[in-house]
Amino acid sequence: MPNPNNYFSIKFIALSLTALLLFIIFTFFVLPSVLNKSEKKPELQKQNEKIYFNEKYKEEDPLLTQVPGLDDIITGPIITGADPAIGPGSALVDIVAYTDFECSYCYKAIQEAKKVQAELPEKVRLIHKDFPINEETSASFQAALAGRCAQEQNKFWEMSDLLYKNNYQLNSAIFNELAIAAGLNIKKFNDCLKNESAKKLVLDNIEEANALQIIGIPLFYVNGQEIMGEVSYQEIKGMVERELNK
Repeated sequence: MPNPNNYFSIKFIALSLTALLLFIIFTFFVLPSVLNKSEKKPELQKQNEKIYFNEKYKEEDPLLTQVPGLDDIITGPIITGADPAIGPGSALVDIVAYTDFECSYCYKAIQEAKKVQAELPEKVRLIHKDFPINEETSASFQAALAGRCAQEQNKFWEMSDLLYKNNYQLNSAIFNELAIAAGLNIKKFNDCLKNESAKKLVLDNIEEANALQIIGIPLFYVNGQEIMGEVSYQEIKGMVERELNK
């Protein structure tokens, strides 16, 4: 008659090996893909990387019986050198904005966030995240690509202002006009629009926003604290001051 203790020992060993394999997959494949979102662009200084991990995930699945998805891992924005930023990597407060260039409310909110950053240039960093319509042929998505291709030439913020101001008429024809107005090299700009690197940056941001279950824009994270909608200067400044006073 089989020894039940042997059965449980074999089952325990099998579960342990499975958990170890899943941990290896997560450590060497899933996590690096989150951290290494893209090659850093020349515009972007070396910024402090930060990920708001879901600390409860290990409690929910201590043996790592499933390969975690991005929505299991994070509870806030992924901050790396991949996204455009104003302010130093050593800033005490990060304002991370998920936005769409077709959104007029987004432009107003971004302008308010810029004011706060300009008042506290060494303490606050403003970081842009794309969350356009997830259809690659849409004007919303193409505008996000245009912004990323301006980023490649260290002109993201100049281009972003122009995209927001022309949000009602965004199309492929006007992108070149705006690129010229922003001082971009047009050949490099158009070459960038056709390659995959800019698209990957946008798609990574969309994946991240979906993992965070963002359902409306503009949406800001101020050091992990969430605020959505047509936010005012006073609201953003108040959240920043609370973070600085902690």
